[in-house]
Amino acid sequence: MVAMMRMVTPPLAPFVDRLPLPSRLIATEHDGQLTVRIRAGEHRFHRDLPASSIWGFEGTVPGPLIEAERGQPVTVEWRNELEGPFPVSDTVAPQPTDADGVPVQCLPGLSGGEPDRHTAGLTGHTVVHLHGGLTPASYDGWAENIFAPGQPAVFHYPMDQRAALLWYHDHVMGITKFDVYAGLAGLWIVREDRERDLGLPEGPPFEVPLLIQDRNFDLDEQGRLTGRLVHKTDPEVMEAFAPFTVVNGKVWPVLDVQPATYRLRVLNGSNARTYRLVLLGDGAPELERITQIGTDHGLLRTPVPVPADGLLLASAERADLLVDFSDLAPGSELTVLNTAAAPFDGSSFPVADAENAADLESLLPYPQVLRFRVVGEAKVRRPIPRELVTDYELPAAEALARARRRAIALVEHERADEPSMLTMRELAVATDADGGPRVSVIDGGETTRYRVVAAHFEDMTTFFPMLGEYEVWQLINLTGDTHPIHLHLDPFQILARHPIRYEIPEDGIGDRDLAATITLGRDPDDELDHAIDENERGLKDTIRVNPNEIVEIAVRFTTFSGRYMYHCHILEHEDRDMMRPFVTMAPELMPFMA
Repeated sequence: MVAMMRMVTPPLAPFVDRLPLPSRLIATEHDGQLTVRIRAGEHRFHRDLPASSIWGFEGTVPGPLIEAERGQPVTVEWRNELEGPFPVSDTVAPQPTDADGVPVQCLPGLSGGEPDRHTAGLTGHTVVHLHGGLTPASYDGWAENIFAPGQPAVFHYPMDQRAALLWYHDHVMGITKFDVYAGLAGLWIVREDRERDLGLPEGPPFEVPLLIQDRNFDLDEQGRLTGRLVHKTDPEVMEAFAPFTVVNGKVWPVLDVQPATYRLRVLNGSNARTYRLVLLGDGAPELERITQIGTDHGLLRTPVPVPADGLLLASAERADLLVDFSDLAPGSELTVLNTAAAPFDGSSFPVADAENAADLESLLPYPQVLRFRVVGEAKVRRPIPRELVTDYELPAAEALARARRRAIALVEHERADEPSMLTMRELAVATDADGGPRVSVIDGGETTRYRVVAAHFEDMTTFFPMLGEYEVWQLINLTGDTHPIHLHLDPFQILARHPIRYEIPEDGIGDRDLAATITLGRDPDDELDHAIDENERGLKDTIRVNPNEIVEIAVRFTTFSGRYMYHCHILEHEDRDMMRPFVTMAPELMPFMA
C-alpha cells in the first residue's frame, strides 16, 4: 500500500531559500505609538512557487516583529485596510484518501473538494489578540469585538510584564483558523534590563525569531503548484494538517550561522500541527547542543536540556533556546526535523530514527523544518548562566489548600450527519438534589460527583476568578488527541499530570450533558509518559493536555478585571466551540454578584 510508505519525495526542493527575518518595529523608537496596517499582499513561500495572495500585518508573512520594553506602555492602531477576495481556498475533500490510498492531507491541491462559497465570500473583518499579553479586557481581542475595513481599533498595552516572546494574531469568532492561515500573525518580544544583565544574545545576528507553521497550495490543471493557499480537511480529520512546513514565511529554509552561540525564539504558529523538533548532524542526533532557557512567559529558573526525544511544541507554545555551533567547522550542516504525528496524541518517537520520521499515515509526508549551515570563523563560546530568574516559584501548600478548584472536561461530541463538536464541559460538584447525568471522579477510596454547568461558548458564564486569589484548574481530557489549552490574561504553572482511565456510556455525551466515570491511575494500555517535563516548569499560558490524563494548573489573576476567555489553541477546535469565557473580579465586588 502506498499509504504505508515512510519516505516521500517533496515536490519542492528543501533548503534552497534563505531564512528571512521579519522587519522590526521597536516601540521605544516611536515613543510607544505604533500604527500597523492590516493589508492584502503578495508573498513568495518558495523560490519555485508563484507569488501567493495573503492577508498580513503590513501586508507581510509574518507580520513585523514588535519589540517593547517592560514598564513602557505601547499603543497600537491596528488599521484594517483589507480589501479584495479572501486569499485562501477552503475545502473538505470528499474522501480521506486518494485512489492510491494516500491521505489527502499529505497532498497539495483540493483533492476533489470544492472551494467553500461561504469562506470565499469572507471580507476583511478582524480583531487582534496579543497572545501572552497582560492586557485590559477592552484590548484583549475578545472574539466578537470585530472591526471591519476602515473602522478604527486603537489598543493600549501596559507592558507591565516580564521579558518574553509573545505573538499577535487574528482572533475573530468562527474564522480564526482562516485569518491566521491567510497570514495574520506576527511576533512580539518584551525586553527588560534584568534579562540583559545575563548577557544573552539580543537582536540580529545572534538572536533569531522562528515562527513555524504548515501550509498547503493548490494545483493547476497540469498538476503544478500555483501558490494559492489551500485550507483542506477531510471527512475523518477536522483539523487542517498541511504538508509543507513554513518558517518565517519560507518553505524549508536555510540559515547561515557563524560558529557561535545563537538564541532561537521559537513559536509554533500552526493551526493544529504539533512539532517535536530534533536537531541532526550527519544523520546523528545533536540535541546536546540545545539548552532551553525560557518558555511561554519568559525565562526558566535555570537552564534545562531539551527532552531526550526532542522539543515538543503544540500550537501557540513558545521556547527560548540557546544553540551552540561554536565547535563546528565552516561547511557543517545541521538539520531540524519534525517527528510528531498528526493528529498528535502524546506518543513518542525514537530520536535515533528521526531521519525516517516521514509517514503518510501520521500525516507527516515531509519532516523537514530548517537547516543551519555554518560559515565564517569561530567565535568565543558564550557561557550560559547557571541561574536565570529567582522571583517565581510554585505557590505554597497553604495557598493551594485555600485555592478555588475548577474542573473542565474536554470532550468530543459526535453527531449524526453533522461534523463532530469539541467542547469544554465546565463541571461543578453535584448535590443529591441535582438531576441529570453525572461525572464521577474516583481518587483512591474517595469519589467526587460533578454535573455539567456549561458546555458551549454562549452558555452562561460560570467562572468568576477573584483577583489575587489562587485557583487550581483541572483539565480532564476525555478525547483521543492532545489539546493545547490557552488561558488569556495571566500565566499559570503546571502542578501535575495525572494518568486516568475512564468509561463513557454509549449515550454519555449529549449536546449539554456528560456521563462518565473517571478513575485516577494508569490504564494498562496507556503507553504515554505523564511526567512533567523540566521545560514545562516555568510560567505558561498554553499547556498540552494529553489523552488519558488530568492536568492540574495553578493560576492567580492579578492584573485586570473583565471578561476573558480560555480555549483549545487548535484553531479548528477553537472555532468549533472549544472555548469558554471567564470574568475576573476584585474580591470586594463578589458579594454583590448574584
